[in-house]
Amino acid sequence: MKIAKIKDNISKKEFQHLINYLIADITVRAIRKDRLLKLFNLLYITGLRVNETTTLTNIQIKELLEQKQTKVIAHKQKIEKVIYLTESSRKQLSKYFEIIENDNLVFQSERGSKRSSLSSNSVIRDMNSYLKKVFPNKNITSHSFRQTLISELAEKNINTKVIQTLIGHKSISSTYRYIKPSEEQILNSLDLVR
Repeated sequence: MKIAKIKDNISKKEFQHLINYLIADITVRAIRKDRLLKLFNLLYITGLRVNETTTLTNIQIKELLEQKQTKVIAHKQKIEKVIYLTESSRKQLSKYFEIIENDNLVFQSERGSKRSSLSSNSVIRDMNSYLKKVFPNKNITSHSFRQTLISELAEKNINTKVIQTLIGHKSISSTYRYIKPSEEQILNSLDLVR
């Protein structure tokens, strides 16, 4: 019988370790390093799915950095959703993204045209192999960033309907499945009754 592993959330400290490790990693080619830095930051800040990031255009990034919001198509539901940035998130992303005024894809295939996106599956494999390198004893994947944002919002007692809308879930039950209480939260809840 195959046992499903629980995905770990990625803490702020772990995220900073990941970024610092990647910046200092001399074994990673410059083009891959740039792509991974952009992807890790986008996923951590916005909670997007990888396949949503691979369809982003330069115009959408420009809009996101200038207006702190842009519209994307939620991949699974094929519905439009808005992604938002706080001012501190905008500053963080500005470190990695230039404002380019064209509608080319941000993440382009190295072998394709300016409108040829990277395969989501190959991006996920690349990200997950790098995450395994940095965190060999944890089960952090490209989807952990999304789970982390949802769990952090729930921990701050943000209304689940707001989280559902922000993250672009069609069903609130999907949102509930992502919420992973921390060990500290579980222990603190027991302290309330025992």
